Amino acid sequence: MLAGRGDLAGLAARADEGDEYATRELAGLLAKRGDVDTLRARADEGDEHAARELAGLLAGRGDLDGLRARTDAGDGIAARQLIDLLSKQGRGKEAALLRQHGLNPDGSIPAK
Repeated sequence: MLAGRGDLAGLAARADEGDEYATRELAGLLAKRGDVDTLRARADEGDEHAARELAGLLAGRGDLDGLRARTDAGDGIAARQLIDLLSKQGRGKEAALLRQHGLNPDGSIPAK
């Protein structure tokens, strides 16, 4: 009912109480609205649904820097999206290097 009304505050309250359905619905609504900041904050707090939606949103926008930042922060979902996006952009060598070695400490892809 909350999701149908677009009640973000109500969903967030339920999600924060551990309601898995509300967590998933909230992340989906935030993604539909393009609310990167709220998704990022929730993902940073450990919300896997928000992390998944955020990575998908960033990939859909072609936001390599955003995906790199999330990957560097340890977000495996963003890492997979980054690899996929690089591959789609014809940057298969970079994608393969990222898959094998991860990012350099400065956020760049290894040149090897």
